[in-house]
Amino acid sequence: MREHDWYYDNDEEAPLDADLDDPNPETATRWIAVERIYRLDWRRFTSEGWETLRRIYQVLPGHLPSSADSARWFSLDEERELYLWASVEPPGLQVEGVLTLAMWHDWDSRFRREVIGHDLPRTPLLS
Repeated sequence: MREHDWYYDNDEEAPLDADLDDPNPETATRWIAVERIYRLDWRRFTSEGWETLRRIYQVLPGHLPSSADSARWFSLDEERELYLWASVEPPGLQVEGVLTLAMWHDWDSRFRREVIGHDLPRTPLLS
């Protein structure tokens, strides 16, 4: 499975190909809304896989350990800019929020590296 074959965006507002080294600081600090589905294969998850996912959540930037209802980062208040949450859904892990392009790029790349590094079961996108 290729690196980009296991997730998709429901929203086109989060271009990961943006040049974050662009000398124009407005590029990295632009606020964006994200809605991404990571195609994790829940049917093949073991109890160890669920525990690994929980630990991955904890090492990601902005993790909020006090969130009782779902995995959250940066803020519990969805009325403010700068929040991110995740929910287990039938097609995969749904992640939504509003944050800067640089913050999203950092969070997303770390999440994908952790999932791949721990070899959590993923489902490829259909061609």
